[in-house]
Amino acid sequence: MKSYFIIIVACMTLSFFVQGQNAATSLQTLDTTVKPGADTTVKPLADTMAKPVVDTAALAKKIADSIKTSANCYTKWYDFMRAHGAKPVPDGMQKVVITFKSGESCHCFMGKIEVVGGKIKPPLYVQEENGDYKTSTELGKKLDPEFVTSIGADLWKISDGMSALFRTTDQEYGRIFFYEFANKGKSTKKVAPSPEELIKPE
Repeated sequence: MKSYFIIIVACMTLSFFVQGQNAATSLQTLDTTVKPGADTTVKPLADTMAKPVVDTAALAKKIADSIKTSANCYTKWYDFMRAHGAKPVPDGMQKVVITFKSGESCHCFMGKIEVVGGKIKPPLYVQEENGDYKTSTELGKKLDPEFVTSIGADLWKISDGMSALFRTTDQEYGRIFFYEFANKGKSTKKVAPSPEELIKPE
């Protein structure tokens, strides 16, 4: 009787051992995430929140070109009117280009001003983006009284489609261009070469 009991206990122990081994094997088979070694073929996910890289060199060039254009608008208008000349400006309200310059910076605006007897008659009107006009005084631009006194009546004259050079109270210099009366043909004046080209050494 005792021997039968020992045999039964031994069979049960063996059965539990075999079942444990089978369970471990099954778990290992089902666990497909466990792989020997790292999978180097897997690519990292793209960071969709990453900001695009800005070409700072191109951006700096664009800003520099913009500043250069702004700084040269006075010179471009002055050189054009001097080279081409202009017809006499008739009396009446005339459209103009208004330039203000200070040091290396310059700003050019569209505007209008009245001409009486071939001379400029204030106020000067500056056009806004919406098409309306405001006087230069309303925009904070006033003529320097000392400068007006020193120039006198010549300040209101028009020559080659341009006003005389004027100065504002904030020490900006300006000039008005009557562009509608500029001669449209190409300049016939010959541009002088440099001194080195014109004067040859003996």
